[in-house]
Order: sequence, then structure tokens, then C-alpha cells
Amino acid sequence: MSQSTIPRSVFNQNIIEIYEKSIKLGDTWQLIKVNEDVYYLEKKDQKFINNEILTLIFHIIYSESYNVPVLYLNMFKSNGSIAKYNDIYSFFNLNNLKNEERDSDLILTQQEHPILFKPFYYMHPCKTSQWMSATKIGENDNFNFTLKWLSFVFSALRIPLDIKYAL
Repeated sequence: MSQSTIPRSVFNQNIIEIYEKSIKLGDTWQLIKVNEDVYYLEKKDQKFINNEILTLIFHIIYSESYNVPVLYLNMFKSNGSIAKYNDIYSFFNLNNLKNEERDSDLILTQQEHPILFKPFYYMHPCKTSQWMSATKIGENDNFNFTLKWLSFVFSALRIPLDIKYAL
């Protein structure tokens, strides 16, 4: 089975489409233009859990190394501190995953954000090409690659994504 990747130009077009759909749906994705070639999506959300307001920040960024989208995320507590690794896994209910699932498909690690140069958690893109090639309908699969990827990633993290994005 062939690997599935996309060039930056396709990624940029994909996220512009997601952003435009977000506006129509009343969702909160923002299109961030770093320069004329580098764009990414940002979404901020707040949750009230255990008497604490948690602020979640999601970034969809293009990986130059893997030629696929990558999810970067951060979660801040009410006092402004960044949530720890165990807090992230607990919040997304990933603690119940078997060790082999945790190690292979949902690798969340902390590293420097490639644009903001701040610590963020990210889902490693090493398996993305495999996932996406398994979903190809045919050579002319023209569905928005980044949206399809986002639906997998958000589903894995149990984050709702409005089905109307696919329409």
C-alpha cells in the first residue's frame, strides 16, 4: 500500500477550506498566516472540570519532515501553568489504552513548537502516512486530506468534530 503525504501547498489549501467551513458552522478555528507560505490552524477551547477552568489550545501544523499535518496541543490550568503529561492523558481518557496502543498510534510527547518556540504536546506524525493510505478510496480520492486526518486524530482523542465539515 502506498504512503500518503501532501505538499505544503495542498495543506495550506486544506486548512483554508477548514477555516472557511468553520466560519459557516460557527466553530472557532482561526487561520494563522506566519508568512505567504506558512499557515496553520488554531482553536482555543475552555472546559470546566473539577472546579477548575482548563484552557485547551490546538494547532494544526504542516510537518516538513513527514509532509503531513501534525496536531500540537497545550492545556493550561486556571493558574496559568501548563498541564503535565499525566494530566493530558487523563483529560483525553488515554490512560486506559493498552501499552502497545499508547506507544504506537497515540504518541503524545512534549517538544518545542516549530513556529512559536514554546513547549507544546504533539501527536507524532510517524504513523500518519500509513493511516491516510489505508483510507484512500482510489487514485482520485479528492477529499480534503487534512480534514480526513483531523477526524481520525480528534476521534482518537475523543474530541468532537462536527460532521458538517464533511458536507
